[in-house]
Amino acid sequence: METKKKLQRVNEDKVFTGVCNGLAEYLNMEVQTVRILYVVASLVWALPILIYIILSFALPVKELEIAKAEIIEDEYAYNEDDYKL
Repeated sequence: METKKKLQRVNEDKVFTGVCNGLAEYLNMEVQTVRILYVVASLVWALPILIYIILSFALPVKELEIAKAEIIEDEYAYNEDDYKL
């Protein structure tokens, strides 16, 4: 069963709001390619800037499957038995 792709903002490795990361993930492209295309389009037209602002408010944030805080907490968990003499 295929899962439907959703256009979402991705907060991981974001520069501003994660819109380009979300577009890259949705389009199966490299993030740098999407960012370069966005900058070039913004230099030629003003519309991409307006679209970016609208998408930054309209798109939901993608939820990570495993929160980074949980990974760090598990990795550095304090165990009393390790420190008993």
